[in-house]
This record gives sequence, C-alpha cells and structure tokens, in this order.
Amino acid sequence: MLLVRLKVEAPATLQPQFLATHMALRSVAEALTIAAAHHLDIEATELQAEYRPALTPHGNAGLEAEIYLYDTLAGGAGFTRRIHEAGLKVFEQALDLLEDCPAHCDASCYRCLRSYRNRFEHSFLDRHVGASLLRYLLSGTLPAMHPDRLARSQDRLYEDLKGLGIRGITVTRNPMVSIPGIGPVEAPILAERGPQQWIIGVHGPLTRDVAPDAKLQEAKEFSTSIPVLLIDDTEITHNLPSASNRIIGALG
Repeated sequence: MLLVRLKVEAPATLQPQFLATHMALRSVAEALTIAAAHHLDIEATELQAEYRPALTPHGNAGLEAEIYLYDTLAGGAGFTRRIHEAGLKVFEQALDLLEDCPAHCDASCYRCLRSYRNRFEHSFLDRHVGASLLRYLLSGTLPAMHPDRLARSQDRLYEDLKGLGIRGITVTRNPMVSIPGIGPVEAPILAERGPQQWIIGVHGPLTRDVAPDAKLQEAKEFSTSIPVLLIDDTEITHNLPSASNRIIGALG
C-alpha cells in the first residue's frame, strides 16, 4: 500500500462535509490509479485507490487528507512500491489526464476518468475540481476553476434565477455597480428589490467564500451597502436547484 498525504493551507480547504472535497479527492484518486497503471504498463484493475481525512489535527481542520493506493492482487504484487519509486512523475501524468481530456468533457467521461470499474462513483468525478487540487499540490497555485467554467456556472445560475421569476426581484447579468469606498465592481449577477441590491458570484469548489477576482473579493470583505453572496461552482454544476434555493433564502 502507498499512502499519500495531501496538505493544503487556508483559504484552500478539504473539509470532509463538503461535496467538493469528495469530488476533488475521488477525481485525484482515480487519476492517480489510471496514470500509475499507464506508467507501469499494467491494467487499471490491478490498482485501486481510496481516500479519507488525515488522522491528524490538521485532518480534522480540513487541511490534510490521505489517498491510499493498493494492489488488488491478494498478497500484493509490488506495484505501489514502484509507484513510490516513480515519484512526482505519476502525479504530473495524473494532472495531464485531468486537464487534457480528449473529449474536452465538462466533468468526466469514458475518455478520461470513467470506467466500468468506477461506475458507482461517476457522480463524484469532476476532472476540473481534481485538477485544481492537484495543480495546487504540485505548484502552489491556489485552487481555481477555469474562467470559462465559472462563466458557464454563472450563466446557469442567472438563467435559473431569471426563469424562477422571484416575486419583487429582478436579476441582471454582468452590470457595473458603484460601491461607496470601493468604486466600480462588475457584478456577475445583480439581484435588486427596490433600492436593495445584492451581488451574486461563484467561488471555486476548494476555496469557499473566496471570490474569483480581487475587486469582487474586496467588495465582499468591505462593502457595507451591497452584500456579496458567493455560491459554490460544484453546487451549481451538480445541484442547480439547491444553489438557487440558497440564493432565494439569502434574499429573504
């Protein structure tokens, strides 16, 4: 067995109660299994991987998690030892797999992460979420979703809110809003009820409550006149009704 401990620092989080954490760890675990099998020139069924919060104080705080790879052959075949010897090369190949799906799928497909073996885990596979975590671990780049993915999530949330026709609420896509003491800020979605305004944006799955751009983050932290509400990209992608209901609740 090979145990890999993953460590993150705030504002990144691997809190086990969040769906995004499970999606990130499951996706990285599957990518490592596939990459390792390719590297060793063996069948993917000869390796398996699982994950858990690290059994440490940092694990309880959502700052450490563990992925463990093991041979499926009874008694072991020494594959995980060879993966350890390969070092970061397998992790870099796993990142390539996550970032460069031949089908350019939105979350996962049979050209990248899906297989009959992991058929019960398909709903937890999202190569973009996994890639954001693995890229962070390898390079220190704060986990972030591609701007195109965030834009699609914002579009979906906007269209859903608009289609719901919330009584007394109007929603607008990408208007500029002037915030006292901060200046003009582009609102991904602006909700208005009379003089009241709310800016609605999308945050990355592993950086909760962190806006994708500095100006919007400044508005979230310091605006006293216009609240900034951030919704998880993962929730929009995989459970849009829940995301919209969360907004409706915040708007009262």
